[in-house]
Amino acid sequence: MSSTRIAGHALSWAAGQFRDRTAVVFRDRSFTYTQIERRSNQLANVLIGLGRRPGERLAVLLNNSVESIEAQFGAEKAAQGYVALNARHTVHEQAAILNDAEASVLIAGAEFRDSVMKVRLQVPSLRVVIGVGWQDASVLDYDALLARASDRAPHLTVPADLLLRIAYTSGTTGKPKGVAYSIERWEARLANHFAAMEYGLGIDDAMLHVGPLTHAAGVHLLPCYLRGARNIVADKFDAEQVLAQIGSERISQLMMVPTMMGRLLEAVSANPGADLSSLNRVHYGTAPTPTSMVHEALERLGPILRQQYGMTEAVQPLCVLYPNDHLQDGRPSERITSCGRPTMDVEITVRGADGRPVGQGEVGEIAIAHRGIGEVAFWRRPDLESESIRHGWYYSGDLGRFDEEGFLYIVGRNKDMMISGGFNVYAREVEDALHTHPAVAEVAVLGLPDTEWGEVIAAFVVRRPGESIDAAALARHSGELIAGYKKPRVIEFVDALPRNHAGKVTKNDLRDAYLARHPEGALSK
Repeated sequence: MSSTRIAGHALSWAAGQFRDRTAVVFRDRSFTYTQIERRSNQLANVLIGLGRRPGERLAVLLNNSVESIEAQFGAEKAAQGYVALNARHTVHEQAAILNDAEASVLIAGAEFRDSVMKVRLQVPSLRVVIGVGWQDASVLDYDALLARASDRAPHLTVPADLLLRIAYTSGTTGKPKGVAYSIERWEARLANHFAAMEYGLGIDDAMLHVGPLTHAAGVHLLPCYLRGARNIVADKFDAEQVLAQIGSERISQLMMVPTMMGRLLEAVSANPGADLSSLNRVHYGTAPTPTSMVHEALERLGPILRQQYGMTEAVQPLCVLYPNDHLQDGRPSERITSCGRPTMDVEITVRGADGRPVGQGEVGEIAIAHRGIGEVAFWRRPDLESESIRHGWYYSGDLGRFDEEGFLYIVGRNKDMMISGGFNVYAREVEDALHTHPAVAEVAVLGLPDTEWGEVIAAFVVRRPGESIDAAALARHSGELIAGYKKPRVIEFVDALPRNHAGKVTKNDLRDAYLARHPEGALSK
């Protein structure tokens, strides 16, 4: 029989601990722990007053804001299954997720008014829409509802295996894939996060959130909240503004995707007198980070870089590359191309097609022990569970290898492995080679269909500002670092790489656009 929990107990505990200290800063407004507690309690009581039962799904379509935090906390206190919608999805994609989750309440910001009015017509289960900053004859006003509700915590007793949230993967094609997190699995996530921390975190710290809180940036929101640190929330990423806030708000923690880190480094270079003295950790990752960028960050920011490996199915950190791992004898270590070693509470193996562990240095599929944070569950998708969870292991779809010291190196996804002329080629290896050229800012490598070779290796490259390298020179450069069969036979220069809301490059978009331009074949131009 499952044990029980008081829904949202940890949130109320933190508010009792830190009371009048600043919890959240958004734009020019500050909110204390007591204010966040009362507002999220009011939302929880609103939801309960609407007749919501524990485990029902509450969907949220909000950009970064204090309301986006209140919605997360209020949902937890009302024992609702929280579902964050992707702000960049189309109405069709949002409707598909809402229907899959069978969401009955949606909280949405005023900027999404038009799409919400369309999407609600496509979702039979959606009974209530609550507008933040707007209302309609059929839409309830968020602030008006909270004003009439009690600000005391509901203190609902619920089973520990109750659904806490559904996180939908960042892919935008096919049937929605929701990852289910129960209360106890979310607790395992927090325990793993805290156990992996090598740094102090407390009331003197401030975390600047520069990405969507519904995605990887939100990983640090709750740990900071529970330790009494300030959460400074940006509604968009602006490198110059980030640099200014680090000094003015005494920011100690940042988390950035590679694109953001590259822009921040440019801003640091252009502002050599910027005050970075308070910054003691820069968390980076969620996508491959060029080695040259890590070298530059170590030089400009110091030995404060920290990389975490994780995924929607099992929230980071599964592995950590700690600041001390980035350096060896005072110089950048070769380990910076890895994602670190597994955390204390996570067991990881690399397995071959036969399901057996492969040898040290050999490439295979990364498999995570199916317990704790690795106890992956999919929302109403037994097909996915039977396909990916086998004999006590969750097969992640990521390809990797371990070195002799236990560091894990990601070489790509299963779908990122290309077979050209009978040889296996991993996209990450080719991308790393191209990234070493100083003219390359970003690159994405994929396979294009070819009648002779099966697949040919294609690279889509973003040049650094002011650089004019051509395809032939870049091909020669890669040929000095990787075998001939791995060299890209197609190199195209683009202004930017397409990305989804999570900041991940959408290689399918690159492939589809190229094939639309060259229907006669990959090598025919």
